[in-house]
Amino acid sequence: MRTMAALLAAGAAVGLLGEARAAQDPARAEAVAKLEALRISVDFQDVKLQEAVDYLRDVTGINLVLLPTVLEQGGDAPVRLKVKDLTVKSVLKLLLGSRGLAATWKDGAVAILPQAELQEAVSLRMYDVRAQLMELKDFPGPRMELVAPGGPDSGLMSGITVAFIDEPKPPLIPEEVLVQLIRENTGARTWDSNAQAAISVANGMLVVSQSPSVHREIGRFLGLLGQYR
Repeated sequence: MRTMAALLAAGAAVGLLGEARAAQDPARAEAVAKLEALRISVDFQDVKLQEAVDYLRDVTGINLVLLPTVLEQGGDAPVRLKVKDLTVKSVLKLLLGSRGLAATWKDGAVAILPQAELQEAVSLRMYDVRAQLMELKDFPGPRMELVAPGGPDSGLMSGITVAFIDEPKPPLIPEEVLVQLIRENTGARTWDSNAQAAISVANGMLVVSQSPSVHREIGRFLGLLGQYR
């Protein structure tokens, strides 16, 4: 149980700000934290997407930018959205998700662009995860007990019996659990939206096809898991 709790804690540490890369860029981390902390209410009734983005920028102070490719692909159609007391991050998801748009950090701003442009070219990498999948060998320790030679009711305690007991072994992490943890705590939606993304385990090796940024997240996640073995 403690091992599974540690795995979940490691996953939470990676996914806290949505992406591990946020911690490497103070400006990005600040913007992401504000997106998740600020709560707003909006009532957009047939306003253009550009106008909705301008409103969010003015209200939150976050530098939101609608990239030209969105307008070129007809993404500025009228918006209808009425919500109360939601985080800016949730508002953006509702605003962009149905239009095939996404938000990402680019050149010091939160850029809104087509989801297809967000997908980076994937590369294949292999990670040695045998340490995460193997049980650690545990050696039994001696337990010393005083026993009465005449039986438990004799009242005479003379003699020592040494018995070896097996200490509980840490549970084996199933391959499918490791894969699930990685999918849930790295890469955001790219595992489903990027047709080239793939992950599997074979002979103790984690085989991953993903973008460079997600590979960095996976490396950090596996490093965190290693701390709990």
